Amino acid sequence: MSVKKEIIGFILHSHGHHVGDEELDALSGEPALRDKLDALLTELENQLAAVESKATTPQAEESAEAIESPDDAVTEPDAEQAAPRPELWKLMPYYEFVTPAKATLDPTPPVLKPGQVPPARSAEAERPRPAPCARISVPNARAGEAFCAPLVITLDDGQTATINDVVIPDACGLHFDKAQQVLSGVPSQSGDIEMLVRWSCASHTNGETPLLFVVNPDPRSLWKIIEPPADAPYPKAHVEHEGIVRDGVRIAGASRRGRSHEHAGSFRDDDFYLNHSEETGWSVMLVADGAGSAANSREGSRIAAEVAGEYLFSQLRGPRGAELKQQIARWGSEEQQNTINAMLHHFKQAATLAVNSISNEAIRAEQPVKTYSTTLLATVSLRLGEQLFAASFWLGDGAIAAYSPSGKVRVLGNPDSGEYAGQTRFLDASIIADPAFSGRISVGKWQDVSHLILMTDGVSDPRFETDNGLRSDEKWTQLVNELSPLLADAGQAPERLAEWLNFFSPGNHDDRTLVLAW
Repeated sequence: MSVKKEIIGFILHSHGHHVGDEELDALSGEPALRDKLDALLTELENQLAAVESKATTPQAEESAEAIESPDDAVTEPDAEQAAPRPELWKLMPYYEFVTPAKATLDPTPPVLKPGQVPPARSAEAERPRPAPCARISVPNARAGEAFCAPLVITLDDGQTATINDVVIPDACGLHFDKAQQVLSGVPSQSGDIEMLVRWSCASHTNGETPLLFVVNPDPRSLWKIIEPPADAPYPKAHVEHEGIVRDGVRIAGASRRGRSHEHAGSFRDDDFYLNHSEETGWSVMLVADGAGSAANSREGSRIAAEVAGEYLFSQLRGPRGAELKQQIARWGSEEQQNTINAMLHHFKQAATLAVNSISNEAIRAEQPVKTYSTTLLATVSLRLGEQLFAASFWLGDGAIAAYSPSGKVRVLGNPDSGEYAGQTRFLDASIIADPAFSGRISVGKWQDVSHLILMTDGVSDPRFETDNGLRSDEKWTQLVNELSPLLADAGQAPERLAEWLNFFSPGNHDDRTLVLAW
């Protein structure tokens, strides 16, 4: 054992610490401790030399000789060379102290040589591992709608975690499926729901993370229903419906105030007209949509639908209607041209009367005529056995179509879509004077038409979206299939149509009007 190890062992034992050879080797190899021991040994040798130089008395020599007895003398091969004198500290006796066990020091890790593996630390010496942070993601829900989505948990240290339970407030309509790791149910109300997610991973079995679950309100609940001012001019009912049920004739129409007008506290701008002549068999149907930006457009749509509708009905229920019926029944080339000319005349006269009536009302009320702006879509139709004759006039947006049971649709005109969304043409004197007025007239006779349908853009926009969508047989078939259950009872059809018009479509909240014969 080296001198430095003996000194360190002696000091530690004297303080009640028991260490092995490996720990002593490690301690003696520490540079800082080694330097201090060297300095201590040097100082001891210096002090010993000073003491020996002063010891000149016989007693001192006798003491030195007594220490070195003849029995302990060592004979070296070379007798002439004396053995070196050992240091004084080596002559001190070494005692093994027996002391009670004390808490062992955490020894300094030994200096490792290349290729050596550090010794494993005991479990008691390891510090507890902090719990990882968990992030839990789940999509937002909507109040009143079924919700089902997985809870996804991610730990910041990369471990895989499992959700064991979710503490959910009572009466919120949600529950957690542990097997599927799915949160589902129907949220009963909107708002932020505070939940507590309990999870576990390899290093921790009792993790807890709060979760703020967001339930958005039902958009329909955000719309206010406000009544228009009691003294507002041109009052109009918020909902209107009407029907005609006779032998071989079934017509139903309905109009409803849109949510935008409900929220703003204004009247319905749409209007419609329907009538049927038992004498001649002619049916007349019109829809009109007042311009939303025009203050008096609700009156403009009413005047246009009523005036034009009454004129067309008066012409077709009398002798002229009977004459046209005979021509259509023969339907030769000459009869076809005569019928087209007659329809062009009647529609132009109807539009002229409507324009003049609106102008007269504007003069009477001392209002600009443009405040009465409205669209106008009109049809006259006649059933001849299995055949249907129909003529249409189309001004503005919306839609007119003849639908076949086979799924084929004939769109009777083209919408006046402007350069921007919501832009269209309105009924005025320039329309009547336009040389292209005849292009707004469509005439046809078909064997396989089951439904003749007119609608304002409040219905056509959410159902067909674009002008190209109006040409889609599939979209028209979907609409007819949706309406068919409402038409099963012809007497109840108008009222049911009015209820159906209240369907919700995000971004489409205009007035809605639908008239159809089937």
